[in-house]
Amino acid sequence: MKIKRFENLKISTSANFQISTLILFCLLSMPFGTLSAQKTLDSMLIINIGEYKPTIMDASKINDNPVIIDSTKKLQVSPYSINSKKINTTFGVEPIKPAQMIGEPLTKLYNSIVKLGMGTYTTPYGELWINNLRSKDVSTGVRLKHLSSSYTPKDYGFAGFSDNEISLYGKKLLKDHSLIGNIDYARNVVHLYGYDPTIYSPSRDTTARIYNLFSGNAEFKSQYSNVKRFHHDVKLNYYNLSGPMKSSENNIKAVGEVHTAIGKGQIKVNALVDYYNYKTVKDTVNNTIVTVNPNFISKGDRYSANLGFTATVDAFEKSKFYLYPNVDFSYNVFENIIIPYAGVTGGLQKNSYKTLKDTNPFVSSELTMKNSNTLYEMFGGIKGTLSSTTSFNARVSYNNVQNMAMFVNDTTGIQNKFIVIYDNVQVLKITGEVAYQMREKLRINLRGEYYSYKMQTELRAWYKPQVQLTLAGNYNLNDKIVVKVDLFYIANQYAKNYITDASAGSGKKAVATELRGVFDANLGAEYRYTKNLGFFFNFNNIANYRYYRWSNYPTQRFSLMAGLSYSF
Repeated sequence: MKIKRFENLKISTSANFQISTLILFCLLSMPFGTLSAQKTLDSMLIINIGEYKPTIMDASKINDNPVIIDSTKKLQVSPYSINSKKINTTFGVEPIKPAQMIGEPLTKLYNSIVKLGMGTYTTPYGELWINNLRSKDVSTGVRLKHLSSSYTPKDYGFAGFSDNEISLYGKKLLKDHSLIGNIDYARNVVHLYGYDPTIYSPSRDTTARIYNLFSGNAEFKSQYSNVKRFHHDVKLNYYNLSGPMKSSENNIKAVGEVHTAIGKGQIKVNALVDYYNYKTVKDTVNNTIVTVNPNFISKGDRYSANLGFTATVDAFEKSKFYLYPNVDFSYNVFENIIIPYAGVTGGLQKNSYKTLKDTNPFVSSELTMKNSNTLYEMFGGIKGTLSSTTSFNARVSYNNVQNMAMFVNDTTGIQNKFIVIYDNVQVLKITGEVAYQMREKLRINLRGEYYSYKMQTELRAWYKPQVQLTLAGNYNLNDKIVVKVDLFYIANQYAKNYITDASAGSGKKAVATELRGVFDANLGAEYRYTKNLGFFFNFNNIANYRYYRWSNYPTQRFSLMAGLSYSF
């Protein structure tokens, strides 16, 4: 075998790598059989590469350092000095006028206004107000009114009426109190016209019922700014009512209220003493009611609660004592939008000659007097606001009333008067109301009432309708034209009458006579020509429907009144 040796052969690093790789490739590419078949090695070439010493060439560096050149020029400051010298000065103070709020000039006031009008059925109308002008502590005035009509409905008697009123009133503001009072006189005349003129033809003097009412009221009321003081309000009322058949009634009533703040709550106490004397040719009745009603009132951010009771003494015929709850609670769920409330209360209601006459002027002067006693009234509901202009209230109540007063026809005479009877009643009442007000321009109020009566003795709740609906609207156009609309519906009512029945013990049997429901509309308009002169028009019973509020007493049909108002 020949061995060739190459020494001192210098090959670069890359060349060494390439040669080594080539040799390895040649060996691997040779057939495996060839290598195994060759038994002897004839020659070998050995290349001596030598020791590898890697080196890095020197880098060329920049050895310059950055230098900041200041271009600001420094100026030399010359030395200086201050020579102080006092200068005498004078200052004159001038007064400053206090700031004043400049408002609109005061509107001119008129101390008197008169209204005059004339309507169908010979209906004259007149009303006069006289008041003092602006005053910081005194307000006084007088009011006079006349309204009459001559009306004879078909198939009935003369139905004319007359209302005359005069009132003197005044108010005096003291340092911490107000003194309020008024003196009134009213003369009201109605006629019993619910008869058949073909059978009975009385004179007008016979059917006339004249009521004279003298009344006076005085009130002494505190107006403290400090809520922790004992605020008080005391009222004293008196009236004398004289009616037909030498009947008369005197009433003296004193009402007091005291309240003060305790912590975050309030203590409030109401008191009442009510005495009346009722005289007729046949009898004299005296009645006194004394009531005390203490309450604790608490109000929070969302809730309002009242906890109290009413203690009443009824000194009628023989004295009786009653105790009624007086509790209610409301909670503001969300920003006055939804406010649920609930409570229970009760009380004693006086049925006097005046209260009964005001409800039904055709009532007899010979009456049986009883006080109505509401043993309890449970109520609950939801109130709140639907928007900034709309509010609502939905309420359900359940009452248990002893001696509820009702009117029935007097069958003992031919003038068709009414007497009063009493019965124990359980009353379910559902009330809903929605009110809309857009500033002083438009106001609309819709109210509905539903009643369900459960009588103990009587067949029906006489002259008490189950459903009443009322829609009232007022529109003011630039304080120049004012329009008022009243729509109302009264559902069917029932009057108590008698039919001959031999099976009955008295030979007569009580039956319920249905009076049809009533839908009516009234419209009033006023045009203010100047600030002190205006004209008005009133349209009543636009549907021209003759309905019966009381049995055999039809109302007037369509009527119109026009007139003017003048301020001076």
